[in-house]
Amino acid sequence: MRNNLRLLLLASVALALVGCAPKVYTTADFERMKPKTVLVLPPENTTSNTEVLQKSYPFIFSELAQRGYYAISPELALQLFRANKLNDPGQINSLPTNKFNEVFGVDAVLKTKVTEWSSKYIVISASVNVGYDMVLVDAKTGTELWKHQQVLSKSPSGNSGGGILGALVNAALTAATTPYEPIASENAKLMLTTIPQGQYHVQP
Repeated sequence: MRNNLRLLLLASVALALVGCAPKVYTTADFERMKPKTVLVLPPENTTSNTEVLQKSYPFIFSELAQRGYYAISPELALQLFRANKLNDPGQINSLPTNKFNEVFGVDAVLKTKVTEWSSKYIVISASVNVGYDMVLVDAKTGTELWKHQQVLSKSPSGNSGGGILGALVNAALTAATTPYEPIASENAKLMLTTIPQGQYHVQP
């Protein structure tokens, strides 16, 4: 009886741990190719904000590297792109992926579109939103290995005194002064945890 109860408890714990694991969005091709090195391309900006590249690029690179993949640094990548007169992320992302394999010698390429970088107001509340659309492709063939898209919204807290007008003003001011960087970093981390850990991942 005790053994049966113990087995039942262990099974319950195992199921709970599985339920907490992040969902993986990889393809069968990912499992077959198992990329080790990745070039993170500069994010293609589809929003009206002009600071998206410098604020998003480092976070995406850092989070992917922490997953255990050898990633080319943004500084080196941008330097090589600019040396070849490639300054527009949209143009870079549209290049044939085998070119990145030839130049950088990587297994895969991570392409990102920034789909949301804004503040939204609903009645007397506000939210700050950062959205990414990411796809990982094989650098030699362009085969899709993984993709995920997500918008992360955060509602800044603040003093709502002063009635409805005060709440409206406060919501606008709070959203306007809320930094996007922590939200961008968190969204990149949440999305990239759906990629299996790479060969170079270091256990904490």
